[in-house]
Amino acid sequence: MDVGKFLWGVVLAILFVCFFVAFVRSVFRSRGVKYNWLGVLLSFSTIGLAIYLVFFRQL
Repeated sequence: MDVGKFLWGVVLAILFVCFFVAFVRSVFRSRGVKYNWLGVLLSFSTIGLAIYLVFFRQL
């Protein structure tokens, strides 16, 4: 396993989690905004899956 690629994956995964937490906090602060939750779920899961496949599974 390439250690450099793995470390970049860890960094990107941490950033991804931070962005996700920031999004969830903003949702609770803005009560009147309606979100397309299917689109939000698909977007976050696609980005997370891409980070996992590229950096951790090394595809």
